[in-house]
Amino acid sequence: MARELNAVVRETKGRHAASRLRQESRIPAVIYREGKIGTNLSIARNEWMKLMSSGERVVTLKMAGGDKQALIKAVQYDSMGDNILHVDFNELREGQKVRIAVALVIKGVPKGHADGGVLNQPVHTIHIECLPTQIPEKIVVDVEAMGIDDMIHIRELKLPEGVTAVDAPDIVVVAVHEPKAEVAAAPAEGAAEPVVLTAKKEEGAEGAPAAAKPGEKKDDKKK
Repeated sequence: MARELNAVVRETKGRHAASRLRQESRIPAVIYREGKIGTNLSIARNEWMKLMSSGERVVTLKMAGGDKQALIKAVQYDSMGDNILHVDFNELREGQKVRIAVALVIKGVPKGHADGGVLNQPVHTIHIECLPTQIPEKIVVDVEAMGIDDMIHIRELKLPEGVTAVDAPDIVVVAVHEPKAEVAAAPAEGAAEPVVLTAKKEEGAEGAPAAAKPGEKKDDKKK
C-alpha cells in the first residue's frame, strides 16, 4: 500500500509565494495528470522527509477534493543540494502502469576474478514498466558464476513478477574482461642513435680540416 502524504491545494503561485511557503516549513509542489493542467499544492517538509527516508516512489496524496494516487516524478534541490525547492507528482489512474528508472546492484564476486578477470558495469540503472504497487527498490544482478569474457544483457536479467524492462534487450549491463597487458613503446623505425656530447672528436666540423695538434707544423699555404 502506498504511503500517505497530506497535501494542500494552493491558490497563489510564483517565486515570492514559493519562498513564503518554504519559510513556513512547507514545500511547493504540483500534481500533473495526462491531458490536464497541473494543480498547485504544498506539503509539510517534515512529512516529506519521512516519506523520502522510506524510499517509496508512489504516494497517496490526501487532499480536500479527494485522495489521489501519484508517482513522484521529480524533486528539485537548491544549488548546494541541501534544501528541497519543489516536488512534481504524476497522478495515476487505476490499473495504470508506470515507467521508472531502477538501480542495478551487483551481488557476489565473479569466479573469473581468480583468473585475473576484471568486472565492468557500464549500466547502473535500467528503465522498467510495471504497476505502481510492483515497483522494486532495486534490481539485483548475481555475478558469481561469471568467468572471463562472460556478459549479462538486459534480456538476461531476473526481474520480479509483473516487471518488464523497456531498454534495448541487447545492452550489456555487466561483463568480466581479462585485463589488457601494457606494451612498452618500441623506438620508431629509423630513429637516430643518441649523440654522446662528451666524446672528443678527432676531426673538425664536416668539410673542415682537423685542428693541428701541439708541436705539429701546419702546411705552408700553396702559392
